[in-house]
Amino acid sequence: MDDHNLFFTGYQKKIKKMLKFEVISFIGRIFSPKIRLSKNKYIQIGCGSNLKANFENIDFYPLKLRDINIKNKVSHDLRYPLPYKNKSFYGAFSEHTLEHLHFGDAINLLKEINRVLIPGSIFRCTVPDLKKYVNFYEKKNTNKFFEKFDSGAQAIWNLTQNYQHLSVWDFNLIKEKLLESGFKNPSEKKYLEGANKDIILDMEFRSPETLYVESCA
Repeated sequence: MDDHNLFFTGYQKKIKKMLKFEVISFIGRIFSPKIRLSKNKYIQIGCGSNLKANFENIDFYPLKLRDINIKNKVSHDLRYPLPYKNKSFYGAFSEHTLEHLHFGDAINLLKEINRVLIPGSIFRCTVPDLKKYVNFYEKKNTNKFFEKFDSGAQAIWNLTQNYQHLSVWDFNLIKEKLLESGFKNPSEKKYLEGANKDIILDMEFRSPETLYVESCA
């Protein structure tokens, strides 16, 4: 599916789909436990189908009710407080999740991640990198990943409007918001490079467009 093409319409938000998501979220928040007790050492926020052992894998409620109780996956509306006690996990990983939230909700999620982490543990966060897209727009980035775009404008559209993206990030912005959320020493990393190897779940196909950041709780 040519989902990065300007004439692709699958990205468009449908009122019916949005209402369905809100209804499922409302019902889910009523019946889901406010506090979950987890035996997992780490938490992965925005896990998608990338379910990992030793991780509490958590993501938005799916649109199909039958998918809510998938084994080893917690369904949760990430706009709301995480259902865990303070200082529950020794590390956290999130890949390409913050951009699906408005800035206010994204910052609230960062604060929640900091809350559920044991002090000194590492949070590894990845997002599409605005700088890499701008470099391609300015013809400074020749990575093969961007060859699918016919123009710089098409690439910027893909970043800002496609895949239900609601925010864009570069290192300076995410560093600022991590510090505001209580994290310490945010630093930019490379693909598969990090302080805690246990929480590096980077997907290779995303690496050419991705910003990798780590910080301490």
